[in-house]
Amino acid sequence: MQHSSACYQSSWEKVYKNPATGFYFDSKTEWKSLHGRTETEFSGRLLGGCISTLRTLIGTPFDQVNKFASDYAAEEGIVWYLESVNLDAINIYRSLWQMKQAGWFKHTKGVLIGRPSRYKANEDFFLTDALTDIFGPEEIPVIYDVDIGHAPPQNIVVNGAHAKVAYSNAKGSIQMTYD
Repeated sequence: MQHSSACYQSSWEKVYKNPATGFYFDSKTEWKSLHGRTETEFSGRLLGGCISTLRTLIGTPFDQVNKFASDYAAEEGIVWYLESVNLDAINIYRSLWQMKQAGWFKHTKGVLIGRPSRYKANEDFFLTDALTDIFGPEEIPVIYDVDIGHAPPQNIVVNGAHAKVAYSNAKGSIQMTYD
């Protein structure tokens, strides 16, 4: 069982200047619901990782997402966990769009989006716009600014593990079992 943190590190700048001092948890953690829900729960098999890496696999012989889904997660569904480093809102959208077109989100029960590292919006197009365009029509629960990815602290999530995600009022938990 892992829970949302109290605070997170908003930048690596202080760490780079003082490498022996550890992390600087300087910003209040608030997990957010894309659809404005104050509470939600979902479960399924965990699958995901860094968007920058995953998008290079689409359509290659290493793209085994649909096989994994049909073999292991078709009945219980998938909980996607995704995060990014150095991608702007448009590139996050393009990557998610390509994943969706490849059928990756077919069995999705919920999505966890980590705090993006070195992210920037594109004028009037934001991360929430990208997520809404991809997951909104199906009303898939999406929790973002989650403690996963390149911004400490990071919860540990394991591909293939069964997860139960609970979210309530800007806090959340991820329970994993290895069955």
